[in-house]
Amino acid sequence: MHTLRTLTFTLAAAALAASCTPKPAAKTDPATAPAPVGKDAARQETGALLADLMTPTFTAEQQGRILNMGYFMAASSLCPDLEVDPLKMGRAVDAVLALGPPEQTDAEKAHQRDAVIMFLGMASGAMIGSHADDKTQFCEDAAKVKGGASETHLFAAGAPTDPSTAPAPQTPAKP
Repeated sequence: MHTLRTLTFTLAAAALAASCTPKPAAKTDPATAPAPVGKDAARQETGALLADLMTPTFTAEQQGRILNMGYFMAASSLCPDLEVDPLKMGRAVDAVLALGPPEQTDAEKAHQRDAVIMFLGMASGAMIGSHADDKTQFCEDAAKVKGGASETHLFAAGAPTDPSTAPAPQTPAKP
């Protein structure tokens, strides 16, 4: 069960780094597949940058879980019909911390907990920024995730209890 959960989180993190939306299976050899361009390239670059920043503190599995949690936080910020379940999120954070080295001092544990919170903010902010102009599709995809088995996502059941009151522009700002 733990291995399946680990594999699921690793695959989810890879999907998030590759732009958060599933792509049709390519019929080309990965070695000859064209490099991503535009937003896909930017999203992959952002995911790689976050992973590089997390590497000194977190294992690859922890990084994938943090990116996964960031996706759910971004979806709950961008999508008015979605809300993160605080109990599920708390358990997810605890699961990331449980993967840390067992011989950590209290100060190291506190540092790692602070780092999880910081990187959750960075991951969700990066995803919010990268999906601001395709919010409708992003929210449709996230709603499909919520429609799956409740143990496969961090969304709360039902409608949000406290809808976001943050203003959301209908069109992205022009550079």
